[in-house]
Amino acid sequence: MRHVPKDRLVWALALLCGCGEPAAEPKVAAARPVVAAADDSVGYDLRRLRPRDEETLAVMFDRQLAQAAKDGKRAAVLFSADWCEPCRQLETELGNRHPASAIGDVRILELKEEDWVAATRMDEFDALRRRWTGNTGSYPLLILLDEKGGKREEMKEAKERLNAARAPDTLAHWFADTRPAG
Repeated sequence: MRHVPKDRLVWALALLCGCGEPAAEPKVAAARPVVAAADDSVGYDLRRLRPRDEETLAVMFDRQLAQAAKDGKRAAVLFSADWCEPCRQLETELGNRHPASAIGDVRILELKEEDWVAATRMDEFDALRRRWTGNTGSYPLLILLDEKGGKREEMKEAKERLNAARAPDTLAHWFADTRPAG
């Protein structure tokens, strides 16, 4: 049996409709399905970082980044918010399964605004985000990191690059397309 995700453009919509504040429902474009063999399908490796009294966000993030490398995974960081419609659409995509060959080597480290606001630690949240961008109020922000934790490519940039190459602009294809050779 094959698994076909409902909407392959979920992450593309998140790119196009990025949130700065709560917005109206975006219009959904027609989707082309991504097909994955059931026996080769995996879910996204998603780790949500929440405040802990004994650890700052920077220390927690760096520890998780190092663990991803130790586990042989590339890392991506996702900043999102529950009130953001494109973020919720991206979460739907992150609940899908795809071929392990496409997404199995990427670990996504997710930070939700609400976790850090509730703990009155948004300064840490914003400081971590500034490692890769000066914009702290736009969601979602998904960045694929290089082996040193620097920005390799942001989701919006990936969509533009993939569209220019006439390649599928899915999250799974982005991860597969950026896999190091070898």
